[in-house]
Amino acid sequence: MQVNIKGQTRNKKVMSMQVQLHQLQDSEPLIYQDRPLGQKAGEERLKRKQGKDKVGETTVTNLLQQFRDTLVEIEDQKKQDRKIMLEQQAMMIQQSQEKQELDRIEKEEQIMKMNISNFDPISAAYFQNKKLEIMQKRGFNF
Repeated sequence: MQVNIKGQTRNKKVMSMQVQLHQLQDSEPLIYQDRPLGQKAGEERLKRKQGKDKVGETTVTNLLQQFRDTLVEIEDQKKQDRKIMLEQQAMMIQQSQEKQELDRIEKEEQIMKMNISNFDPISAAYFQNKKLEIMQKRGFNF
């Protein structure tokens, strides 16, 4: 592709090579400026520069960001797991308390339905006191 700059037509490839050469010349001063840069040395320098940019900016930064994101996701998941576990424990405690309350009520009902006329005097007195306690709990005062 040809590009027209101030009346001059230049190839984009030639322009990009000139820009790269200009960047190389500006970035590192040459020890022997009168000696032309060898092709192999120029390629090595270009690889080092590209490698620094690639490793320094792109790869390491992306890896660090991915690591941070992963840590944040793990912490969020841990918080959610803890919250769920606490909710489950609270629900289990509540169910246990409800079951105990139902068992207590069932036992009280059995005591209230007992016919104590056939019991010996000590057992009859005991269950009579229990019946009175149950009635007082339920709000009946004697």
